[in-house]
Amino acid sequence: MTLSGGRHDPGELKEMATEVLEQATEERLIRRRASVEEFWSLPESVLPTEYIDGEIIMAPSPTVPHQVALGNIYYALRTFVQDKEGGGWIFCSPLDVVLPTGEVVQPDVFFLNARQTERTHKAERVREVPPFLVEILSPGSITHDTIRKRALYERLGVRENWIVDVKERSIAQLVLRKKHYVLTELSAADTVRASVLAGFEMTVGELLGV
Repeated sequence: MTLSGGRHDPGELKEMATEVLEQATEERLIRRRASVEEFWSLPESVLPTEYIDGEIIMAPSPTVPHQVALGNIYYALRTFVQDKEGGGWIFCSPLDVVLPTGEVVQPDVFFLNARQTERTHKAERVREVPPFLVEILSPGSITHDTIRKRALYERLGVRENWIVDVKERSIAQLVLRKKHYVLTELSAADTVRASVLAGFEMTVGELLGV
């Protein structure tokens, strides 16, 4: 995964908010224009299926390395949140997240705070903007995850977004500052320190476990 810029201090470069993520990959998504009613009428599927910008978007099933990383990240974050006062919950895909815009996404891992969790447990669907989420790149959806969904999350105020590249053993940590994301690129030997989940830290290599 190649992101313009390197590892940055938020105070050094204000332009980090508008960085473009350059991806040389062929997108392998099934996409078609549809109404949101058509989306909700689809039969249940184990394939990642989202509704963004008036399109139904279906991705291929995830790879083994993707799922290994997902399991490790979920376990590490879930354990941390369970042991921390203040509540909240860690969820993992496949689970629809209905955004205020009506769009529907399926982050690989996401966190809801205590109030959001209480509301969600009383509802059939997640209708919250997660303050923290993780997207793990798949070969056929890199542009979708790093550009389209990144812009959506930034616009809706997701405070922290990790884009995980299992192949490169790296994490692009995006933290919202004044309505725009500031990027820190982390390699396997680096320690990722969560902003929203204050106190969580682990080396990227240990966290991914692959």
